[in-house]
Amino acid sequence: MKKLQKLLALALVLAMLTGLAPMALAVTYMPGVTAEMSDAAYWATRQEDADEVILTPEEIQAFNTDTAIREGTVVMDLRTAPWTFNGLERNEMVAASAASDAEYYLGWTYRGTGEPADQAYFDAMIANCADPSATEEMPMRYGVAVKRTLLRVFPSPDPILDDPNDPDFDYQSLCGIRVNEPILVYTTSADGKYYLARIASCSGWVPAEDVALCASREEWLSAWDLPSEKLLVFYGNKEYTDASNSHPETARRMLTCGTALELVTDLAPDTLVNNRSPYHNYVVYLPVRRSDGSYEKQMALIPETAKVSVGYLPLTKANIAMVALENLGDAYGWGGMLDVDDCSGMINTIYRCFGLSIGRNGDWQANMNIEKIDMTGMCSEEKCLILDEMPLGSALCFSGHEMMYLGKVEGNYYVVSTVSSIISPNTGAGLRTRDVMINTLNVKRGSGKTWLGALNMAFMPCYAKLEGKTYDFPGLQWYHDAVTWCITSGVLPGLDIDDTFGIGQSASRADLAYALWMLAGAPGQETPAAAENPEVTPAPTPEPTPYPYGDVPEESAARTAIAWTVEQGLMTAENGAFTPGGAVSGETAAQALAALAGSQGFAADDALAELSSLGADSATRETLATALYLYNGIRSGAVG
Repeated sequence: MKKLQKLLALALVLAMLTGLAPMALAVTYMPGVTAEMSDAAYWATRQEDADEVILTPEEIQAFNTDTAIREGTVVMDLRTAPWTFNGLERNEMVAASAASDAEYYLGWTYRGTGEPADQAYFDAMIANCADPSATEEMPMRYGVAVKRTLLRVFPSPDPILDDPNDPDFDYQSLCGIRVNEPILVYTTSADGKYYLARIASCSGWVPAEDVALCASREEWLSAWDLPSEKLLVFYGNKEYTDASNSHPETARRMLTCGTALELVTDLAPDTLVNNRSPYHNYVVYLPVRRSDGSYEKQMALIPETAKVSVGYLPLTKANIAMVALENLGDAYGWGGMLDVDDCSGMINTIYRCFGLSIGRNGDWQANMNIEKIDMTGMCSEEKCLILDEMPLGSALCFSGHEMMYLGKVEGNYYVVSTVSSIISPNTGAGLRTRDVMINTLNVKRGSGKTWLGALNMAFMPCYAKLEGKTYDFPGLQWYHDAVTWCITSGVLPGLDIDDTFGIGQSASRADLAYALWMLAGAPGQETPAAAENPEVTPAPTPEPTPYPYGDVPEESAARTAIAWTVEQGLMTAENGAFTPGGAVSGETAAQALAALAGSQGFAADDALAELSSLGADSATRETLATALYLYNGIRSGAVG
């Protein structure tokens, strides 16, 4: 027998050495992403102050208080809610809101059966919004969630789908609610199955069976309004309470990231919890819903190996990275469905682990009193300079998506987020990702723009503007206002779809001609007025004249502008050539702008001073942009 065992062991070793052992399945990554990037330490080590506390618990509390009273955050300190409310007015308000929501969804959404979601479908949901027992004065009810649940648009389990074959994207979902999260309960739906509810960051309808109602406001506060050291905070992806047949009310309860439960610290020796000893476990109180819907708390066990913290995590960049990467590979959950977050919900959840109460949506979060930068119309070069100085944990946004900035590696900017769709880097076709993933800002949207080009906002959710707090937060470049105005007004547009402006590049003669023409109102540009208005009689089309400059490509956007500037004597051409790509000198640009100003009846000396100082040297695109911006300001009376 011993000889046989030795032979089997030798065979196993040989199999491993010859590659016959089973191979681990490879993990798929986006282009430029490596396995080591999934480790939070990879990003933390790139931060000089990764372990420095950004805000103390006291500062976080002050920040939360400010956020709850600041306009546009939609965050509410539930403790400050009135004790009573007008139920009849609430019914009217909800009916109007539901009708507006239905109008929005009508015509492009589907039922769960695959049929179009028609007016009758929504009318049934709207009718269920009215609480038949509502009165003019109703007491506020206080509840806590007993399971991971959702706020919904309507008090109904029926879905609202934009694709009848895609049940994983339900527009009914508004926001996820964690176990033990406090809830203000207003009215009840007509069928009694839903509560009109308010959590700190959002409001909507929640299934009544997922909520336990407290006997008093004091009992409600005792469940969640506790000092940090009395809370067990969950920062892992998903954890579960212990298994138990004797106590099914608390067994195998799923606890998602950001959940905070009351920690039991005064347990008597040899006390059994759920029919066993609590060795190597945390003991917590878990909310339970009695058969009559009322609240009680029962003890439950959380294994020592769970990713939890006694008290909220210290707010450091290293810890932010740790929490942010916990959910890699998880699904995308619109409005918190599928027990996971959508993009802005993910940012909310990450910072919740540190005790911060921030807005549900990116637009609401940006309204907090924090360090932020509006990137609307900003050229890509300036965005890169700002990203070079942005701290890990910053939120980067564009219309429809929010992500968390990780850092820069070998010239690429990396973010982590939960992503619904992208343009496939492999095929160039639209790709449904529905995944929490790391990627670079080189990823493209359906419009063809990269994520970098689409960025319109950057902010640090925890860089609170509190008295005495300063941060090394990036600022705008000297040319920001001018270049942004040139791009957004179209006077001197970017060079590509991502609004790369050509910072540091010489301005071309075509650039100057186009800018002059735009400042003059784009004369000769075709107008669709006649086509749009049948009462307008179109002017007769003149015979086309040959274009005079053979070195201007037919596809050039400046083609009309060049002909106009020469015709007006603002610029010159020789022997049928304009040399559109030639660098324009500061002197030439200044003279052309001065001539245009004279034709428009004002002097623009201040706008031309910097250009004039260049003399025969080439003007850069940003220098020309600055002169154009000042010129427009002087002309409009906004400057000088």
